[in-house]
Amino acid sequence: MSKFIVPIIISKLKILKSFFRKIYLKSSGMVLPNNTIIGRIVCDWPSKIKIGQYCEIQDETYFKFKNPFDMENYVSIGDRTFIGRNCEFNCNLQIIIGSDVLIGSNSVFVDNNHQIDKNICINLQPIKTALITLKNDIWIGSNCTILMGVTINDGAVVAAGSVVTKNIPSNEIWGGIPAKKIKDRV
Repeated sequence: MSKFIVPIIISKLKILKSFFRKIYLKSSGMVLPNNTIIGRIVCDWPSKIKIGQYCEIQDETYFKFKNPFDMENYVSIGDRTFIGRNCEFNCNLQIIIGSDVLIGSNSVFVDNNHQIDKNICINLQPIKTALITLKNDIWIGSNCTILMGVTINDGAVVAAGSVVTKNIPSNEIWGGIPAKKIKDRV
């Protein structure tokens, strides 16, 4: 009986910490329901994030907004979505995540990129941006990178460690660097 007490206490403390964290984030403008669990996230602009019902975002997830005063610059997360530890959302335009999505730890989403004109210094290059969209019922494995302009359609799976540079059709499993189709989901 006593071996169950410690895990129960830890679980209750996690929920209590999330409650106080949510009070702060809501007062800073983040849209999130009471039934969502938020870990220790890093975000200077909570008002740029909308989170759906019954989600869990684990510790050290980082939300970076390049243009926080642009109304079109935001991250939207659907219902019942799980985001693992140490994920990064580098948002210069929009990152839209649907419902029932699982994102493994250490995954990175970048909706922008520098241009590479050889006549201009790299740090002075203009930035290109393109929306990232993850539809519904998707699994992104750990340590994946999803780059600008990518749409991952319903039911897709991305293998751990992949770099996604192209759109992924529904119900396909992709993996590799760059990610390519491995097989259909059965």
